Amino acid sequence: MVAACCQRALVLILVTVLGPALSGCAEDAVPVPLDVLVAQQDSFDGRRVRTTGTLREFDDPHHVWIEDAGLNRIELRPSERFEGQIGQVVEVVGRFSYASDRGRRIEVESVLPAAGD
Repeated sequence: MVAACCQRALVLILVTVLGPALSGCAEDAVPVPLDVLVAQQDSFDGRRVRTTGTLREFDDPHHVWIEDAGLNRIELRPSERFEGQIGQVVEVVGRFSYASDRGRRIEVESVLPAAGD
């Protein structure tokens, strides 16, 4: 009985200590400019990316995208997440996807002001 209790305690300690460390092994976001994402969209489909551009929106239907000076554009989801940041240059991290019937999009995990802005 004591041995079983000690084993459970050891497992709990290992899970508590190693769990956060192992979760840090998740796929790193690949830094990639918008023009490269657009030109090589199939290569980045399903990957976590980090990119920079200006936030823009359109109201009907409401959608938000990120664009660069060359007007390379990628939709950002969820679109409700960017209140007060439209028009700003930001760095976005998220999962990029491309499909011919819906275009390019990033499911956003984080959005921050771009370095230097």
